Amino acid sequence: MFENGWFGKFYRFGDVVFMLLYINLLWVCFTLIGLVLFGIGPSTVAMFKIFREYWMNEDRDVEVFKTFKQTYKQEFIRANMLTFILLLIPYMIYVNSNFLAIDNETWAAVLHYMQILAMIVYSIMLIYIFPMYVHYHNHLFNYFRNAILVAFYHPLRTIYALAACLTLHYLFFSLPVFLFFFGASLTGFIVTWIVYRTFLRIEYKQDQLQESHSQIIG
Repeated sequence: MFENGWFGKFYRFGDVVFMLLYINLLWVCFTLIGLVLFGIGPSTVAMFKIFREYWMNEDRDVEVFKTFKQTYKQEFIRANMLTFILLLIPYMIYVNSNFLAIDNETWAAVLHYMQILAMIVYSIMLIYIFPMYVHYHNHLFNYFRNAILVAFYHPLRTIYALAACLTLHYLFFSLPVFLFFFGASLTGFIVTWIVYRTFLRIEYKQDQLQESHSQIIG
């Protein structure tokens, strides 16, 4: 009775809150262990790995510390390479916007809007790339292309993810204490929940196409 009633729901809610608090602490600590620059990438990958396992398992049973530490060590080099590219892209956009001078006002305006569009595409890609990294095994540069393709192939779910991120941004800006205790983990938790279901829909459609193709051949 208690497991299915309000007490059970409250207990599960408290369990999730504690898990998010714990994972956020791990994310901060392991990021600092990597001297921030070399720790933020592996820590973020490890965090998304845990959330993928959480949403995949119906019993929601995940060995948090073991999974986090193991993923951090295994993906340290590749995750840092991924993070380096992710940091390089906005830097290149920033350099172009500040040092590329165009006298023609029309072309300057066109360039300005192109840079805004590039940042929007980059932000959308950023939502998908870490969940995709822990869900699929692929070549490093393929994640960037596939993240953009998935985002625009499922625009409604992309809007959901963007709306969730903007809502969390407003929450963290209004109540900074949430940013300190749940900033990374709550964002990753919700983004994974939305994006993981997008992956499931893609895989389901792929399975249907393969079955149809097999029936046609047969």
